[in-house]
Amino acid sequence: MASLSLRNVTKTYPQAVRKKKGGDNSLRTGSFTAVKDFNMEIADGEFVVFVGPSGCGKSTTLRMIAGLEHITSGELYIGDKLVNNVQPMNRDIAMVFQSYALYPHMTAYNNIAFGLRMRKIHVAVVDQNGQPVLKINRKKLKELAKEIKSIEKKLSDTIDPPSEDDRSALVDKKAKLEEEYKYYESTPVPSYKLKHIAKSVIDEKVKWAAKVLGIEDILQNKPSAMSGGQRQRIALGRAIVREPKVMLLDEPLSNLDAKLRTQMRSELVRLHNELKTTFIYVTHDQVEAMTMGTRIVVMKDGIVQQIDTPTNLFDYPDNRFVAGFIGTPQMNFFDVTVKKIGKKMCVTFISGEKAELSLEKLRPFDERYLDGDEHKAVMGIRGAALLVGKGENVITATVNITEVLGDTTQIYARLDGMDKDIVICGSERVVYSSGDKINVSFGESSLHFFDADSGASILKRE
Repeated sequence: MASLSLRNVTKTYPQAVRKKKGGDNSLRTGSFTAVKDFNMEIADGEFVVFVGPSGCGKSTTLRMIAGLEHITSGELYIGDKLVNNVQPMNRDIAMVFQSYALYPHMTAYNNIAFGLRMRKIHVAVVDQNGQPVLKINRKKLKELAKEIKSIEKKLSDTIDPPSEDDRSALVDKKAKLEEEYKYYESTPVPSYKLKHIAKSVIDEKVKWAAKVLGIEDILQNKPSAMSGGQRQRIALGRAIVREPKVMLLDEPLSNLDAKLRTQMRSELVRLHNELKTTFIYVTHDQVEAMTMGTRIVVMKDGIVQQIDTPTNLFDYPDNRFVAGFIGTPQMNFFDVTVKKIGKKMCVTFISGEKAELSLEKLRPFDERYLDGDEHKAVMGIRGAALLVGKGENVITATVNITEVLGDTTQIYARLDGMDKDIVICGSERVVYSSGDKINVSFGESSLHFFDADSGASILKRE
């Protein structure tokens, strides 16, 4: 088990750009930034979920942690070890992919055991008396010399010289590496040789994983004779037998049907609680994120929008994107103007309707919006907080569609001047026809307000 630290991690891909200017139709080299300045500290044993729409950079970040993608800039630590240039096989991580990638000709047992059979472990070399054999670690000296040479190259770069702060950090790092080099140059250390894991150990680990995952009765089956959920468990088993420091999961449930996905979500949470290993899970499904993660990272266009607990993301979104992405159905948004009048905040909708809200019941506004002038803003409210009928802060809407969901009804209605419907999640079964006029009321405590231009929240946390 281990903690992770991502410090200013950025991934940029080269991209060919065709320029059509002045008759020049040639290709030019450009770049595309998939992940920009990712910063996060992940504690040992956390269950962290990366969530966001397709193309937001969540899988790219996961692949950089795994070592499958090179980090363009920034630093990645697993535990206290910098792993930017460490091969994937040496990072002590395990990864479960969206496609389970099982060997079709192997049984479940052999699929789980395959990685252990290929793996070699370091075993201490001893002499005839059973004492460790000491030697100068030439491999370590070679690695340190390479790092020192790389720093010297950066320090002597005249085309793109480092800043004063970077230069100072590089000089300090070089001094530490040189000190470490002198130690290994003069101090013999125990020698090790690589050896395959014993068959009895592999058998014990496979049977332990099968018991944890509840697949003991299908160990002799091949993937063609398994259900989707069973194949998923085999892929998880293959990962957990390695007892990795970090478990990476890249949308592993996306190929399962809805009912099985719900079941496997709880299985994964139970597995995490039992193993106490650091889990990093990637998904585009915000329901999976909310029900599984101890913390959630919301991403958009390669940039982290917010890192927080599920309840804080729901109650205190930092911006309009997070507010709209987290929660089902999506939060309703209204273009409004706000103006402080005495102890009230006057909200004016596009239709011209007004609502006077008590500032004592609202979360505190940013001071810029309390100067008595009129400001453009976006008001957000979740469907469950909207009520049909009489009450305070009433606005009129026209019903378009109703969806009866057993004992509740979802109403899709539209305010005058709006180009899309709002969703009202009723707490009881009601019947409306298309075109019916309804009065919709809401309470101040459930409202969110965002800046009209930047989309950032203009309300403070309580």
